[in-house]
Amino acid sequence: MRFVQPSAAKLNLSLRVTKKRGDGYHDIVSVFLRLPPLETLLISARAEGDEVRVYGVDIGKEGKDKENGNENIVARGLMYAREAGYEIPFLDVEILKTLYPGSGLGAGSGNGAAILRWLAGGNGFAKEHRDDLSCLAWRDVALKMGADVPFLFSEIPLALVSGIGEVIEPLEPLNLKPRLHALIVFPSWSVGTGNAYSQLDRRCGSVYPLDETAARTEAENLCRKLRSGERVGLLPNDFTPGLLEEFPDYGKLFDVFEKKGSCAWGITGSGGAAFALSSEASSPLAFQWPLEMRQVLSVVVS
Repeated sequence: MRFVQPSAAKLNLSLRVTKKRGDGYHDIVSVFLRLPPLETLLISARAEGDEVRVYGVDIGKEGKDKENGNENIVARGLMYAREAGYEIPFLDVEILKTLYPGSGLGAGSGNGAAILRWLAGGNGFAKEHRDDLSCLAWRDVALKMGADVPFLFSEIPLALVSGIGEVIEPLEPLNLKPRLHALIVFPSWSVGTGNAYSQLDRRCGSVYPLDETAARTEAENLCRKLRSGERVGLLPNDFTPGLLEEFPDYGKLFDVFEKKGSCAWGITGSGGAAFALSSEASSPLAFQWPLEMRQVLSVVVS
């Protein structure tokens, strides 16, 4: 028997880095918007040993965990769940990917969250280990896997996320009428996300643009404007200034988004994909793209 598990991703509507912690991690304040499932996990039992395979998009180094033998995050999730005491059979997992790694969409984290939701929700192999999805033990496993995993595991549609990603405060969904659409563009250039925070530290020194209080106020005002249908323009992201310097063609994309009447646009995460929000669905073919793109997606987000 094979099980089909959808795998979601996210957009950062805002992203502020507020502090570098003593452990080397960074505290953030960010508005996370859940995207509908864009990838899929196919899960079945194996007699011996787990096997995780990826199809559709080459994940390369960006999609692997360098601290754990370059294993896929799904394999790491199975390991952590077993370490937490859950009895899990050996699994064969096929990941059908559509989103490029290093895009800032949290697609790999979505894969990790998807396997945890499948395990925590009970499955055909181990119903006796069914667990409530809000169980702290599962959330602890999710946090060990990566900063974006707890939000994607939660299935909350819109949240204010802080700490290193473990503090998730649900926000009132945007629920716009007409519905809000996102146009997500994967540029032809490659953004190295591994040292993004180090580059930000060198750029800002020890003083980031906003502290936590100011970043939370900004995020709340941003959501209020989006709910009211106001035009926001360029969305706040501390990584955007440096990325615009390194890849000035982002500016050309932003010009396209603005001319098409988008209500908001920006870069998600620490770089890679650019996106625009609009109350009207628009075919990507209708845009006069100034650059070569690897991929363009159009999805409904509220």
